[in-house]
This record gives sequence, structure tokens and C-alpha cells, in this order.
Amino acid sequence: MSEQITVGPRISDVDFFTQCVDTSRPSLQTIPELVRQGDLAAARQMFAAEARASLQPERYLATVRPGRRENTYMVPGESYAEAAERILRLELISCGVPMQFAGTVDWFANPTYNQYKEWTWQLSRHWEWDVLAELYQQNPDERYAEGFVRLFQSWVRQAVVPENAPGNDTLCWRTIETGIRMGRPWPRALHTFYQSPAFTDDVLVDWYKSVWEHGWRLRNFHRTHNWLIMEMTGLTHIGILYPQFRDSPAWLDYAIRKLVRELETQVHADGFQYELSTGYHQVNIRNYLLAWYTMEAYGVPVPDEFRAVLEKMHAANVRIMMPDGRLPDLNDGGWHKVSTLLEDAVRHYPERADFQWVYSEGQTGTPPAEKSLAFEYCGYYVMRTGWELDAIWVFVDGGQFGAAHQHEDKLNVLLHAYGRLLLTEAGNYAYDSSEMRRYVLSTRGHNTIRVDGQDQNRRTAFYEWLNASPSEEEVIRRLNTPNDAGWHISAAYDAVAAAYDEGYGPDAVRSVRHQRTVMFLKQPPAPLSPCVLVIDRLIPADDQAHQYQVRWHFNSDTAAALPDHPLAVVSHDDGQPNLALITSERPGLTVTIIAGQEEPEWAGWVATGHVQGEYHAVSVPHVEWEAVGAQRLVTLLYPTPAGANCPVVRVEAAAALDGTAITLTLADGSAVTLDERDYPVG
Repeated sequence: MSEQITVGPRISDVDFFTQCVDTSRPSLQTIPELVRQGDLAAARQMFAAEARASLQPERYLATVRPGRRENTYMVPGESYAEAAERILRLELISCGVPMQFAGTVDWFANPTYNQYKEWTWQLSRHWEWDVLAELYQQNPDERYAEGFVRLFQSWVRQAVVPENAPGNDTLCWRTIETGIRMGRPWPRALHTFYQSPAFTDDVLVDWYKSVWEHGWRLRNFHRTHNWLIMEMTGLTHIGILYPQFRDSPAWLDYAIRKLVRELETQVHADGFQYELSTGYHQVNIRNYLLAWYTMEAYGVPVPDEFRAVLEKMHAANVRIMMPDGRLPDLNDGGWHKVSTLLEDAVRHYPERADFQWVYSEGQTGTPPAEKSLAFEYCGYYVMRTGWELDAIWVFVDGGQFGAAHQHEDKLNVLLHAYGRLLLTEAGNYAYDSSEMRRYVLSTRGHNTIRVDGQDQNRRTAFYEWLNASPSEEEVIRRLNTPNDAGWHISAAYDAVAAAYDEGYGPDAVRSVRHQRTVMFLKQPPAPLSPCVLVIDRLIPADDQAHQYQVRWHFNSDTAAALPDHPLAVVSHDDGQPNLALITSERPGLTVTIIAGQEEPEWAGWVATGHVQGEYHAVSVPHVEWEAVGAQRLVTLLYPTPAGANCPVVRVEAAAALDGTAITLTLADGSAVTLDERDYPVG
């Protein structure tokens, strides 16, 4: 494929029929002679006839699950019928942003205000074809088929497969899109439209030529991480659904072997995918299921490893779930509703009563026996009073830097109580170059400490390690090595103790070691109700003064300081649960509330979606002080149900590193004294 080609498919008829097609198939055996005679039209007709006869739409279409699509390609609330009409008039949506094309689609276009590259890349995932196919199955309106063929022909002509570009290069042929296309929208379109008059023999041959180019690119230019799972899922589909290719058996064998190996090299022993993102964890599950169902439908043995490891991955979703049934939005993740993620799990693992309980939203099955738990390998820690909607749930990130899609957020804390997420974080946002994107990635977008105005920087050390090309054995060792955080579970309290010492700022200067203990008092002394103490110890590497900042992201825009105590901040949402945050006193410490700030840096924002512009302001108490030497700071997080007030008005705790006493002054003037030594962490 070395000839300069400007119109696709790149591969010629002669090369396709002589090098790519398995002409040992009985109905294709005369193709070599037709090519020698120069009768390419007859060869195309023969190939098209054989391809149509080999398709088994009843098999493939039975594997399609509705709604399993990536990219924001529809208007919120839009029906499929409305979307189809919009697509037919060439108004396409990518990443939530529409563009009206005239005459034909320009597959290299980008209408976004800041040239957000994902718009063009994700346009070539072709979910519009999937929408048209779904409508055509319900109502074989030939307009849908004709519209699909126009889209395919415009794409295949413009988007010429590159010869040697890396998998992450080009606008239309990144291998993530290449795999996604082959794993769902293209095979669904083929098996839906192949008998339409619009899908002529010439169109069908161009289709198969392009699919072969997809297989060649996926086999030779695939990448790693979640991309690899999508790439190999796409290659699996080519190997199964396109038996006319000589390479299909080898491609299928290669893809399945890679998928099996990646279950060992991408999944922690506790079931979390190693990017530690609640979003990409689902991407891997979803793509393994795509491969699983197609293999099963066509009699290809499904490896035992699929079943075993996917069970652990489903279980991880259940174990980390918040009381409202959603996942926390960790790293480049999402607030996914877990019940919708378990549709396949309840069929594959009928013995799992906990899966059934979550899937049925409590109507059948039983909740997990465990409440608080540690993901002791990846380093996520979950503390909870129970599985009820009004239970209190506390999350602490005390572990590893994910393998990709990471945020600089070690020691982050989240809190859900009485049916509401009370302490949140900046979340996940469009992968653009905006200030909001930088914010969600940063330490200042999470509930942990910055030093000297600088964010954590684990990325530098991680990429130095990654660029040294660690062996698969080393990766597997990391995935199966327990995290070094301390952990305690009991009826009275839960606790986590972890540390961050990997440096701050662009040079990852190891100026300060941050040790954080999070104590969840499930049975605190009367008259307190369950609450959380966050104890931060900061140990400088020098004798210089350092500035410390911690920002706490309330899931509210109503927070305000108490009139008589500026170190106590309380949200005031009528008729809803609220949160009080009270910081221990120390010289020079101030608490201000930031909301929707853009200068001198962004602060006080929370993403509401992954589409550009989807974010809003929230109240963020900003705690700041400067000091020389080791420091101890105690913060009380006190959730209250609707209509109740926090009884605590003041927190006192010695600033000395070895201090252990904590005094909580109540509104009536009395006090509750606690001692860290009474709450040991294992």
C-alpha cells in the first residue's frame, strides 16, 4: 500500500481480489481467472453475491444491545425518528456540538470554538449509521438506506487509510475510532442495509475493501490501555463477520489472545481497571461484552477468563457504588447509574444476589454482606453505614496513580449522606484545552491539599516509568501488590491513613510530605451523629515557610460561614440534607468561599457533563495558611439530614505534629473530646 492515493478505498480491486480475498472459498474460486482476464466488474459481482449469501443478520442483530453508543451524537430528548431526519439533512452532532453540512459531509471539519479535536475524531465513530439502521429495522424506509450509503461513500472517498501513521494519528483513522466502528456501527449497518437497492454491488465491494483496511490497521498499529480493548474488539468482529478475508482467522486468533492477556495486565486483583476511572472501567467491560456476544453467536469459544475477570469488574462497580445507586466520578469517569450497568451481569452470574439487588434497585436479591471495604490493590477506600438510600458513604483515594486519564487528586475525599452527594469534586469535562479542563485535572479541583500554590504532580514520575517501557510482568506485579495505606473497619468507626510524597508543581518538588487520616465516626459520642474527621499532617523537607491550601467542593451554591465563627462553613439548601465543614483553629488560617472564580485561576466549578460548556459554579470553602515546620490540621465534615442543624460550632486541635486530642465545641457550650489514639488505623 505504497502508492499515493487521494480517494479511498486505498486498496485496488486487483490487490484486493488477489491478496486479500480467500479465493479458496467455493463460490470465489473463479475470481483469480476473472482478474487475469481484466474482468473486474464480474469479479466484483461474484464477490458481492458471495458476501451477501454469507451474511447471517438474524445471528448478528440478536447481539445488538440498544443504547450502547459512545459520543454525544444526539440532541437531549431527541427521538430516533427526529435524529434520523436531522441526519438525512446532514446536520450531524459530535461531542454535543451540531454542524450543518451542505451537499456532502466534510469529515475533516471542526465547528468548535477552540478547535476541539475530539469533535472531528468522534464524528468518524459513525453512530449516525447506527441510528439509521435502528430506524430501518423498525420501518424499512429506503430513505434511511440511501442516506446511510451517501454517508458511507462520502467517508470512504475522503478518509483514505494512512500507510504508516501511528494509531493515535490522523483525523479519521485513529485506531480507537477504527475499533469502535468495527465493533458496532459498521457491522450493524451492513447486516441491516445489505439487501437494500441502495447498497449496490459496487458499494458492497468498497465496504469490504474498507473493512479489510480496518483490519490491517488494527492488527499493525494498535495501541494500549482501553484503546487496545476497543481495537481488539473491532478486530474480533472483523475476524468473525468477514470470512472472505484470508487474514480473518489469524486476525481473530490474535485479537482473542490479546483480549485474554489484557485481562491480566489491565485489571487489579480487586477488580478495578488500571486506569482507575469509573468511566473507562465501563468502556472495557462494554467492549469485552461486545466481543463475547458476537463470539457466542457465531460459535467461537468464549475464553473462561472473560467470565471470571468480568465478574470481578462488575463487583467493583457494586462495591464502590454510592447510596443513590451511582458511581463516583473518579478521574476521567462519570456518575454512572450502576443498575443500568448490570443488565448483562445478572444473566451471566445468576448466583450473585448482590448483582440482582442492585440491578432491580432493591426489589429482588440481597445487598452485599460487606459495608465498608478496601480496594486494597488500587487504593480506593469506601466507608459506609449501610446500603440504604439514606446511608452515609465516604470515599478516600489513597492509592495508585492510574495508568491513563488520571487526575492529580491523591487523598481526595467524597461524602454522600441522607440521600444526597454533599461533598463532590470538579468531575470530568471535555478533553479540550480549556481552563475548565485544566481545572478538573488539577489538585485544586479536588478535596486535598496544595503546597505553595502548586498542585500535586504524580504524572512526571509515572510517565518516566511508563516511557521506560515496563515489562508485562512488572505491570502485573503492580496490579497484584497491595497498596500501602492503613485501613480499619469496625462497628464504631472506620479509618484510612495514606500519604502523598511525590512532589508539587511542574518540577515535582518534594517540598512537603502530606499524611492524611480520614476517620468516619459511625458511633460517635453523644450527642453527635455520624461524622467524619480529616486529619492532615504536613511535614516539610526544609525549615522554610510553606503556604498550604485546601478547597472543599460543596455540592451546593448556598454555603456560608457562620456569623460568629468564620472557620465554620455550612450549606443552606432548604428541604435537603446539608453539610457543615469546620476547620481547627491555628494562627493565620483563613477560610473564604469561592464560587465561579476565573481569576487569578479557575476555582469553584463542577462539571455537569462531558460536553463543552457543561459546568456550573458551586461553593468551595478555601482554607489557607502559612507556617514553618510540621503541621497538623483537623477538619470536621458533618452531614445533617433535611431540617437538622450541625451541633458543632468549633473544632480545636493542637497544631503540633504529635498532637492527638480533638475538641468539638457544641452550640450549647458543652464539648466532646476525642483522641486519635482511641481510633487506631491498621
